[in-house]
Amino acid sequence: MTDPNFTERAASGLPAPSTSAGASSYFSQPEQTLDPNLFHGEYIRPEVRERILTPLEHWLASNHLNVAHGDIRAWLAGSGITYQWAASRGNGDLDVMVSFDVTTFEQKNPAWRGWSEVDLAGDLNDAMKAGLWPSTSATQLGNQLYDITYFWNPGTKDDIRHIHPYAAFDVIHDTWVVRPPRLGERPGDAFPKSWYNQASQDSESAERLTGAYNHYLSRLSASSPGSSDHHNAGAALNAIVAEAGNLFTDLHTGRRAAFSAQGQGYGDYANFRWQHGKLTGAVQALHEIAQVGVEARKAQETEQWGAPIDGAEIALRRAAQQYRGRGTR
Repeated sequence: MTDPNFTERAASGLPAPSTSAGASSYFSQPEQTLDPNLFHGEYIRPEVRERILTPLEHWLASNHLNVAHGDIRAWLAGSGITYQWAASRGNGDLDVMVSFDVTTFEQKNPAWRGWSEVDLAGDLNDAMKAGLWPSTSATQLGNQLYDITYFWNPGTKDDIRHIHPYAAFDVIHDTWVVRPPRLGERPGDAFPKSWYNQASQDSESAERLTGAYNHYLSRLSASSPGSSDHHNAGAALNAIVAEAGNLFTDLHTGRRAAFSAQGQGYGDYANFRWQHGKLTGAVQALHEIAQVGVEARKAQETEQWGAPIDGAEIALRRAAQQYRGRGTR
């Protein structure tokens, strides 16, 4: 169990979590055209294509990965390339889904021989998030800043349609794979009322957890260390952070499953649930609380053991890296 003092330190200086800043383009009124910063008519602007592929290829080369241009599959996906691109969402999110043929990758990079696609994707995703994402998190394209992220979804293979994208543009071959649909003025009307009723339970839980988190964090700060009030507030706070983390993980895992070979993509209830959570602010609030818990745990483990303790999945991959004598940076 996390010492609540570490939770208090992790939360120090951060704004109080709130569900007031929710937003999701999923329910927004579509525009008549695609994002003019990205597209000229229906086709991607050449300079945008270059700004997407060049950082990826440079990152691969800098990590000593033997991947030729022709070995890369890359697609733009997500709401940023649909007619709902103009919804309020801060910097534009631009999702780049990548994939590599495992056999070809292993032939050219022998250190990865014998890895499953899931493990290989997991390793590269961790490395891209740490080493590539920061360099593309505020990329100027036209008149807009974009947060460009790269992700390998296992199961994509050589055809992104395997994971049921809402829209997908093949950046390498400069062509649409899945054209964005033309929706009515109120896209949310397409979903049954029962979905809204069910998803509203997440919003109610997020409201309850956010209020309780802020209350008990304030009580913890106001109480004397070692007092019964301090102990009780800390115990309550630990329980709230754990519940918020579990609910966020449930929402996020479901959304990822929606865009897998077993899911239904855009129209999957799990994706609707995630988007509804974004709209109501539940996703943001739960994530903020969960992250305080993550940072508190890391700080406590670092003080006790000298470094954070990796989860089982990451620990296994790192052990395999050491065994094979290599690893991405």
